[in-house]
Amino acid sequence: MALFGRSDKEKEAVASSGVPQARPVMGREGYCRICKKRVMFTRCWQRPRPLAKCEACSAPFDNPVAVYAKTIPACPRCGEYLEQAGFEYGMCDGCGSKYEFVQGAKASLLPNRVQRDEMDKVGRAWIRE
Repeated sequence: MALFGRSDKEKEAVASSGVPQARPVMGREGYCRICKKRVMFTRCWQRPRPLAKCEACSAPFDNPVAVYAKTIPACPRCGEYLEQAGFEYGMCDGCGSKYEFVQGAKASLLPNRVQRDEMDKVGRAWIRE
């Protein structure tokens, strides 16, 4: 049963590893580049430790240290940008895009596969390694 936004799936993730995968944090307001307006980010979380597998394609990382050694870590299999330990993230309530929040800076978009393909097609500057 889901109480206070905590689902059974999250309980299973904590029980299997002993450490929660993500810690919920207070929602915030910010500018969404996709919606092109200031919106509320009610679903926000902080990653307590680096990921051991990709959340998009579920591919396990053989060497997570090498994956996270890059400036912007990405899954070697699907190219999905990974969340870093200690950073806060949030989902836009309007369009569902994922953003990374850094204290004192604008929220930066972590584009999903469709958004990355569109950026490549249109020619927007984005770091890809």
